[in-house]
Amino acid sequence: MKKLKTFVWVVLGLIVLNLIVQNYDYKIDMTQNKRFTLSQASIKTVKNIKQPVQVLVFLKGNFPSYFKRLANETKNLLDDFKQQNPKIDYVFINPLKKGDEYLKGLIRKGLQPTQISLQKEGKMEQLLIFPWVIIKQGNREIPVSLLVNTYSKNLDDQIEKSIENLEYALANGLNKLNTRKNKKIAIIKGNGELDDLHLTDFLRSLHQKYLLAPFTLDSVANNAPKTLKDLQQYDLAIVAKPTERFNEKEKFVLDQFIMNGGRLLLLTDAVKAHKDTLMYHGKTYALNSELNLTDMLFSYGLRINPVLVKDLIAAPVVLKVGQIGNRPQLKQFPWFYSPLAQPNKAHPIGKNLEMILTDFVSPIEILKNNTKKTILLTSSPKTQLVGVPTEINFDEIGKKPDIKQYNAGPQIFGVLLEGPIKSAYKHRIKPIKIPHPKDSIKDGALIVFSDGDLIKNQVDRGKALTLGYDKWSKLKYDNKQFLRNAIDYLMDKNGVISLKNKIVKLNFLDDNKVLSELTFWQWLNLLFPLIFIISVGLIFNYWRKHKYAKNYQ
Repeated sequence: MKKLKTFVWVVLGLIVLNLIVQNYDYKIDMTQNKRFTLSQASIKTVKNIKQPVQVLVFLKGNFPSYFKRLANETKNLLDDFKQQNPKIDYVFINPLKKGDEYLKGLIRKGLQPTQISLQKEGKMEQLLIFPWVIIKQGNREIPVSLLVNTYSKNLDDQIEKSIENLEYALANGLNKLNTRKNKKIAIIKGNGELDDLHLTDFLRSLHQKYLLAPFTLDSVANNAPKTLKDLQQYDLAIVAKPTERFNEKEKFVLDQFIMNGGRLLLLTDAVKAHKDTLMYHGKTYALNSELNLTDMLFSYGLRINPVLVKDLIAAPVVLKVGQIGNRPQLKQFPWFYSPLAQPNKAHPIGKNLEMILTDFVSPIEILKNNTKKTILLTSSPKTQLVGVPTEINFDEIGKKPDIKQYNAGPQIFGVLLEGPIKSAYKHRIKPIKIPHPKDSIKDGALIVFSDGDLIKNQVDRGKALTLGYDKWSKLKYDNKQFLRNAIDYLMDKNGVISLKNKIVKLNFLDDNKVLSELTFWQWLNLLFPLIFIISVGLIFNYWRKHKYAKNYQ
């Protein structure tokens, strides 16, 4: 009777425990890099969702194991989001079963499929996969790519980087959905900056998230205090490749904009050289730009040296080398005045990005002060510095470079400044009178690039091309995403972009080793359970005989 009561209590305890476990979903993350733990930025973003959200995931179907892994990781992450906020729901969809019209609709929304080759039964099959999600809330839709673009041909590496980027991609999509366009960006005009056509692609991508408006500094001559007050209505200002000198009033307005908490993205050339002139005439002259920004940047802790960087790791230039019938014969040559810069992959702005295209770029020198400086963009170590003024022509193309002359080491092309920033007009006479000018800011931020062409998209037949795409070489660089990350970092108060620094180390199977040891593991999986069961049976039988043999003695 006592044993029966104990059994009943155990069964009741298990039932109660099971009910408790069903009502509480929890897990313990034992991984070293806490890959299964949501960051505080994600939790904050998810909990800010006030209206129901549905996530359509198009990773369903019969596809290779690495894409199934991406699908499983996506499901696990969405489960974590749903646990934090039940207003988030998701559904997995196989778009290939929805018909051609459905697929065309996805493509019209910008969801470009990924085509992979798969060997099956000795035949190569082409498989179409949509590694995308659409985040819906009412009538609003935010498409999010789950697959990180990479130059690596190894799909395992691409999937690993995509899983690293997964939390950022989904949290950023939810953040876009939850954040209305209330942050404003001023596109500074009036000092010979790039025209709208050459900024079209980048500004179009920013328009999805931010409010944009041109802002002319010319009005500072008539009413400087009003100009500063109007500029302070914006959260960030972009100065894209100015070519005309800034006067003291214009500089003071930009300086006080920063001192009052405004963010600045400055892309400026210390040396003036025209590639269009070079392409048409075969030569151009490089001169000091003389923009009058040196003292301002110096007070912030930077100096852009008025020299040009030549780099052995450089983008090609396409030139005509002959004529076959009516068709010109074109050939690519390395053009050392267009360094292919490396982003800082340890920082969220440059995470998972590859080469950045630059053109006639100058080195940045970092000076010591209390402002925190993070290098964002650098050259290769094989560089040479060229003083100005100088003539640049195509005569050196085709000649073997003297490697010994390229010994200047890595050069800095982009710097992020954060924290305490001192005004360029501290202890100086102010060029205009404004109430309560500020001499410093404790938590300021700006980014300076020493190449204005970094943000310039090419134009073909009057139409703007994608930023980072070179129509001559047909190559694409990561300028657009790099600058988008820079803007998001300066504007991000929730810290969502910091999720790009999350590291996930996945262990993939070695395909060659799997094939070479396939037979061994097949036999092991077949025989080991049988041998184990037979061994246990023999041991038990031996023990049983031995035990009862003693009892009968």
